[in-house]
Amino acid sequence: MKNTFLSLAALLSLLLTGCTSHHPSTAESLPDTPVVYMTQEISPAALVRVYEALGREAKGRVAVKISTGEAGGHNYLQPRLIQQLVNQVNGIIVECNTAYQGKRNTTADHWQTIREHGFTDIATVDIMDEEGDFTIPVQDTTWIHYDRVGSHLKNYDFLINLAHFKGHAMGGFGGVLKNQSIGVASAAGKAYIHSAGITEDVVETWQHTNNQDGFLESMAAAAQAVHNYFGNGERILYINVVNNLSVDCDCDSHPAAPEMQDIGILASLDPVALDQACIDLVFNYPSTDGDNAQALIERINSRHGIHTIEHAEAIGLGKRHYTLQNIDGTEMLQTLNQQHLSLLVRNHGITTEHSSRGVQDLLQLLQTEPQRLKGAVVADKMIGKAAAALMAAGGVKEVYTNLICTPAKQLLEEEHIPVFAKEEVPQILNRDRSGQCPIDAQLNQINTVDECVQILKNMPRPE
Repeated sequence: MKNTFLSLAALLSLLLTGCTSHHPSTAESLPDTPVVYMTQEISPAALVRVYEALGREAKGRVAVKISTGEAGGHNYLQPRLIQQLVNQVNGIIVECNTAYQGKRNTTADHWQTIREHGFTDIATVDIMDEEGDFTIPVQDTTWIHYDRVGSHLKNYDFLINLAHFKGHAMGGFGGVLKNQSIGVASAAGKAYIHSAGITEDVVETWQHTNNQDGFLESMAAAAQAVHNYFGNGERILYINVVNNLSVDCDCDSHPAAPEMQDIGILASLDPVALDQACIDLVFNYPSTDGDNAQALIERINSRHGIHTIEHAEAIGLGKRHYTLQNIDGTEMLQTLNQQHLSLLVRNHGITTEHSSRGVQDLLQLLQTEPQRLKGAVVADKMIGKAAAALMAAGGVKEVYTNLICTPAKQLLEEEHIPVFAKEEVPQILNRDRSGQCPIDAQLNQINTVDECVQILKNMPRPE
């Protein structure tokens, strides 16, 4: 038996280019490298799995910090998505009032929005600055000299920072760093951060927003203050749900429609690494017509959004380099075996199940739904050279299987597709195990993926 596994980080390090190319790295090349866990599935069960992958149990009185979303908006994390995780940790959903005019800037209006969005139906909710606020110290005093947070923060032992990663009109993007700085700050604290330490007045602050880098650096400093408040990060964990990727924040009551598809759920114990990993996935997104990341990239760049992450690393909140570990494959392979399926394909948060014999499902996907394969994580019962060629032609990202033959493994590795196989054999046998699989036998002397696929397309299909 021979096991082979290449991490998704190794693949990304080959693919990433430009300003972010130096950040992803393998744990072997950089000591103490943060791990960012990722699943392409966006579901209640997947959210629990990525939480469990972190290996840090939420204990005591657990606050789950989300954005409840502005009235009229619809991209915020839905109650049905987060309910299973919140219930598992016996958590309380926490929020603070906003500093801008809307349906969340007063406690009464905020409660109405929370109820209308369905959060009180799934858990206890706490508006942390409903009864005032208090200050916690900041380590970086470049702009702000304290962080003013909701007074109810004192009531919690553990914080789950559960953010919706997307664009933002002022910060360029919003992830866990924004969710922990602006999100945990009281209304006055939000004004103080937005004005880079000039005022706590929620009306006056909007006249002091010309110091963009000061605002971004203040967010990093406030996020670090909350991180330190929870035992220097020992009683906190970070999750980004990367879906509904509008250029606008959930604080917008009329957000622009997303122009790109969902990416997945990512989690880490390091908030800097986590936001950086999400940025890297967006900036290196394989854009096509109708599925294009350029609008979001432009929004982030136009607001110098990356500077929040840069400053967070500079002040010691975390590291921008990381190892990205996909958690989909082993779970998918287990499901495939338990349900006696032949193929599972997971892409953009959607998993499809297939049960046809041979390579017919892969061939049909390649010919009729190629977008399902491009960038997908695939679990296959067994992989011969024919299946490997179809996967390579489809542009799959990562492959998991019970059994793979050596030529198939070599083909996938030549195409830089990471492979995990429980067992490797010289060749895949036919059904009565009397010789080689007849489809694979026709590809023995074929050396290119395109040639293999052309032969497979011309083969008669079984009745």
